Amino acid sequence: MRFARSLNTRLVLSHLAVSLVSIALMAGFAGRFIFQAAIGETEHNLQGLAFAAGNALELPLQELSGGTTDKQHIQDMLSRMFADTPDMQFTVYQPDGFPLVDSSNNLPIRANRANAPEVIEALESELGRGVNIRPDSRGEQMMHVAALIQREIEVTGILRLSIPLAPTQQAARQSFFLLMAVTLLIVSGVSLVGWVLANNLARPIQILTQAARNMESGDLSVRVKPSGPQELQLLAEAFNSMANRLQSNLSQLRAFVANASHELRTPLTVVKLRAEALREGALEEPEVATRFLSEIETEIDRLVRMVNDLLDLSRMEAGMDSGKRTLLNLGAIAHEVYETFGIRATRAEVELTLDLEPGLPPVLGNEGQLRRVFYNLVENAIKYTPCKGQVEMLLRSGPNPNTVRLLVRDSGPGIAPEHLPHVFERFYRAEITQPRPGVVRGSGLGLAIAKSIVESHGGEIGVSSQVGNGTTIWADLPSVS
Repeated sequence: MRFARSLNTRLVLSHLAVSLVSIALMAGFAGRFIFQAAIGETEHNLQGLAFAAGNALELPLQELSGGTTDKQHIQDMLSRMFADTPDMQFTVYQPDGFPLVDSSNNLPIRANRANAPEVIEALESELGRGVNIRPDSRGEQMMHVAALIQREIEVTGILRLSIPLAPTQQAARQSFFLLMAVTLLIVSGVSLVGWVLANNLARPIQILTQAARNMESGDLSVRVKPSGPQELQLLAEAFNSMANRLQSNLSQLRAFVANASHELRTPLTVVKLRAEALREGALEEPEVATRFLSEIETEIDRLVRMVNDLLDLSRMEAGMDSGKRTLLNLGAIAHEVYETFGIRATRAEVELTLDLEPGLPPVLGNEGQLRRVFYNLVENAIKYTPCKGQVEMLLRSGPNPNTVRLLVRDSGPGIAPEHLPHVFERFYRAEITQPRPGVVRGSGLGLAIAKSIVESHGGEIGVSSQVGNGTTIWADLPSVS
């Protein structure tokens, strides 16, 4: 039962069923046509013989009526005429239906509709012929053909020829059996072709199913070779693409868990060590205790910021924090951020400047999220720019039509080329860069959050940098013209 439920078997059986029904119908019609054609050909031949023999009997019948010949002469003539056809039976009737001669030498009774309907039909028909098929006294099917014998327009007699249909039917049966043999060959060929086609269709699906089961068991390295029809090849390619994406996402998840664990372990370790020191006697020294409590508070603030950033990033990537979007003037947001970070930049001894291109079109977006992009980019730039350095905020028309470009450029140490593709990854900062002395490290998620926000608004974000010549981060947002 399990085998019968497989796709391959069902396809083969469906091909076979359709083929059998179609060919059976065609064979039935063809068989019927063969038998009808055989009977029709026999009838046609018999009629031809009847008319030919009837023409030959015109003069003997006239001589018989004139007394110059006898019935035996007519019978002998017909016997010689049909000597090559031993199964042929003949009877000659007078116009009134009484028999004159018969091939069996035993004259039948007078022709009527019951015993010789073909004779009555020939007399009544305008064509002068009649046909009838009926069994004889032994039950053998016989074909009877009657044709009028005329002298000018006068009917001088009726010739009836009779022949068994068994030889004709036997020939038709042989043709029908030959047809059935060819039909069986065709059915076998169709079944073979159906099996090949079904296997060509089912095999790729079975391979995909097994690959999916392997993936379900945890083997994410499994891939399938595209094969079969084009649709299944596209499905296999989509499966491979999905497997690649899933494997990549899993690798990123593992890296994220490792990085998050690393980032969380450091402040937790600091908190644990300071708490143990306080418990073991540091509380007795007010200055040390105050410093340790301050460090604990700082590390807890770092943990809170990191957890909040992770929650925000997860919500945005899941599309749960899109919020209401309105037409926004990015210049106004940039000016607010500039005012907010002005004091912080002064304290860090960093020169912060703002350059806005006039007449920029508005942007459709979430104000809180886009303000956070400005915050994250500017805060990151100030954090990694040394004293006496510069940070520039610029708003320009984008390189593509209907876009506005935000640029945050700093004069920091720059980023090595091999690290540029990773700057927007989570916790990138934890492994590659360090802030200038005296600055508290962030969560390492600021640029990842900025990238998620920009992309959720249909924009693009990128970075360019040279070691020793600073870094520029740009974000292109679609505008409303």
